Amino acid sequence: MKTGVTLISQSRVLFGETIRQETKTGSLNLSDLEKAYQKARALYGWGEKGKVQDIISQKENSERVYYVLKETGIINSDFSEFMEMVEKQGMIKTLKELNCYHASGRSTNKTVWCNPYIWVLIAMELNPMLYGKTVVWLTDQLVFNRIEAGQMYKGLSKAVYKFPDVDFSALAKALNHIVFGRHETGIRNTGTESELRELERLEANLAFSIDSGFINSFPALMDHLRSLWHKKSAALTA
Repeated sequence: MKTGVTLISQSRVLFGETIRQETKTGSLNLSDLEKAYQKARALYGWGEKGKVQDIISQKENSERVYYVLKETGIINSDFSEFMEMVEKQGMIKTLKELNCYHASGRSTNKTVWCNPYIWVLIAMELNPMLYGKTVVWLTDQLVFNRIEAGQMYKGLSKAVYKFPDVDFSALAKALNHIVFGRHETGIRNTGTESELRELERLEANLAFSIDSGFINSFPALMDHLRSLWHKKSAALTA
C-alpha cells in the first residue's frame, strides 16, 4: 500500500469542506481551510481576519512558528537567527525552504499545503471553534490507522504466499467489500478511522488464522471471506 498519497476522508469534514492531508508529509491543505473558514464566517457572523495564508506572515506569529519548528526538530537555530531569516525573505519563503509550505497545481487548480502544526496555529488564529475541531483531528490517529492497516496487509500477504494459487487482486477486493461495502481503486485512502481499524483487525486475524493452520488454502480463505461478507450484509439489513 502506497503512503505517498493524499488522504481524503469523511473524518475530516469541516463546515462542509473536506480537509485533505498528504500521508507522506503529514501536510494539511490551507486552501481547504480557507473555504471552510469562509463558510463558517458567513454562518456564524465571525469578523474577517484576512486571508488564511496571510496570517502566518503576521509578525506576532513569528515566535509561535519558531517554537513549533524548534519543538518538532525541523530547525535547531536560535530565535534571533530565525527572525533574521524571516526578515530577509519573508515567512512563506522561509517555510518553503524548510519543506513546511508548498503549493501544487496551477491557476484555478492551485492549492496550498503546510506543516500540520502550522496549520493548527493558523486555525487557532482564525477562530477558537476552528481550533477546537482541528485539535481533535490531529489526535484521531487516522493516518496512523491507515499505515497500520497497510502494515497488517503486508503481514497477510506474507502469510498467504504459502498458498500456490493466490489471487491478490481477488483478496484485496474481498477485503474492501467486507470493510467498505464496495471495491474501487483508492478506496482505502478515503477510509474513516473506524473503517481502518476494522480493516487492521480483519487483516491481522486472517494472518493469524493462516499461520496457525486454521485456514489452509486460498480457496478456504476466500470461502471464509465470503462467509464474513454474508454475515455482515445480513446484519446490516436486519
